[in-house]
Amino acid sequence: MSKQAFNISNIEIFSIIRDLSRRIWIILIVGMIGVMITFSVMRENYVPTYTSTAVYVVSPSQSTGYVMTNKRMAENVVTVFQNLMNTDIMNNRIMRALNKSSITSSKTVELIEETNLMKITVTSEDPIESFQTIGAIMNNYYDLSDYLNSDAVFDELRSPVVATNPDNAFTPRTRSLQVGGICALIALLILIVISVFRKTIKTESAVEDALEVDLVGTVYHEEKNRTIKAKVVQSVKTLLITSPIITAKFIESINNIRMKIEYARDRDTTKNAFMITSVCENEGKSTVSLNVALSLAKEGKKVILIDADMRKPAIYKMLDIPKSKVTDMVKLLQGKCGMDEVIYKDLDMNIDMIMSNTGHSRTHEYVKSGAMKDLIKKCSMLADYVIVDTPPMALVSDAEALLDRVDYCMLVIRQDFSYEKDINNCITIIEDSPCEFLGCILNDYKVFRVNSKQHAYGYGYGYGNKDEKVVEIYEDK
Repeated sequence: MSKQAFNISNIEIFSIIRDLSRRIWIILIVGMIGVMITFSVMRENYVPTYTSTAVYVVSPSQSTGYVMTNKRMAENVVTVFQNLMNTDIMNNRIMRALNKSSITSSKTVELIEETNLMKITVTSEDPIESFQTIGAIMNNYYDLSDYLNSDAVFDELRSPVVATNPDNAFTPRTRSLQVGGICALIALLILIVISVFRKTIKTESAVEDALEVDLVGTVYHEEKNRTIKAKVVQSVKTLLITSPIITAKFIESINNIRMKIEYARDRDTTKNAFMITSVCENEGKSTVSLNVALSLAKEGKKVILIDADMRKPAIYKMLDIPKSKVTDMVKLLQGKCGMDEVIYKDLDMNIDMIMSNTGHSRTHEYVKSGAMKDLIKKCSMLADYVIVDTPPMALVSDAEALLDRVDYCMLVIRQDFSYEKDINNCITIIEDSPCEFLGCILNDYKVFRVNSKQHAYGYGYGYGNKDEKVVEIYEDK
C-alpha cells in the first residue's frame, strides 16, 4: 500500500470546512484566551502619565518693537533653557522646591516655530508633580539668570493646569481584540493543517492514489430529512432508493455499484456471493448493502440479503420489520429450524432476507461453522445474487472469517472517517483471502464546488431556489 506522507489529491474543501465548523469552539476559546491574556498584561504594565504645559512670551526688557529682534531673543533663551533643563543644578532646585528626594518627570522646552513663544512641557506619573515642576522651573529663573540673557522678560501666555486625564489612557479593548484575532487566526491555520494532513480518505481520487485499489463506486451524501418538520419528527429513518423523495444522484450512485457487481457476476457465472463490509461502525455498509440488493431486485434479479452482523443486526430495524416476524438466523445455524423458516420474503421490495432479530455474543463460532458455509452455498443456488452484510472488520473477526465463505468482497469507506492505516490493514486481509476483492465504495461523499450554470455554492447538493424547486448544484468533473 502507498505510504506517501502527503497526497494533494486527498484535499477536499468540504472536509476542511466541516472540521472547522465542528471545532469552532477551539478557535473561539483560543481567541478569548488571547484577549484575556493581553488585557491582563496591559493592565499589569500600565503606567499612566500626565502632562502640564505652559506657554510664555519671550521679549527683551527694552522692547524695540522689531519682530526679528524678539524672535532672536526667544531663540537664544530657549537654547539656554534646553541646555539647563535636565542638568543636575536644575533637578536639585526642582527637588528642593517640591520637597522630594527624586523626580520622575521628563521636561522639554521648545520654541514655537516662527514666533517668540516658548513652550515648557513636563510629563510625570503624578499630575501634581508635572504641574508643580513647571512652577519650580520658572520660580528659579532669577537664580539662573546668570546663565540666561538678562534682558529677557517672560510673560505668561498660557498657565499650566493640573491634568485630570492621563495622556496614555488605558484603552486595552482594541489591542486585546487585535491580539485575540491573531490568536484565533493561528488556531484556524493549525486546524486547517491538521485537517489537510489527517490520514483519512477525503476524495475519490485518493481511493486509488493513496490506497492503490479500485473505486467500485461513490455514494453521494443524501439528507434524510430536508425540512425542519421532518428533522423534528425524524420521519425518514433509512435512505432507500425505493423512496420517492430520494434524489436521482443517490439512486444513480447505487446503480453504478450494482453494474460493477453485475459485471463481476458476468465474468464468472459460478460466483454470485458478494460480501459488503467496512472498517469501523457507522460507515453506512448496511445502507449500501440494502440499496444494492434493492437495485438488483429492480432489475428483475433474484436476490437474497444476509444480515451476517449477528452482534448488532440492523436490516430489520432499517425496514421497520417487527421482531416477531423475523426468525433469528442463529436458530438455523444451530440446527433448530429449517432454511424456509428463516427466510423473510418482502414482496414489495422483491428480495428475500435472512436476519437476526436480536444481538448475540460469541458469534465467531457461528460464522466459522459449516452451517454458515452451507447457508451461503444454498443461497447462491437459490438466487442470482447473494449480498452479505457483515460486522466492521476492525472491531470483530466475524467479517474476516466470512471471507472464505463468499466469492467477492467490497469495502465501504465513509468519507474522512477511518484512517488510512486501518483501511490498508483491512484491504491486506481481504487480498490475502480466497475471495476476490473488487475494491472500495466511497460513502457519504460531500464536496464543495461551484456550478457554473447555477452560479451557486453547495455541499454535494443544494436544495431550493426562489421558485421553490429542487436544484442540484453539484457539478461533476
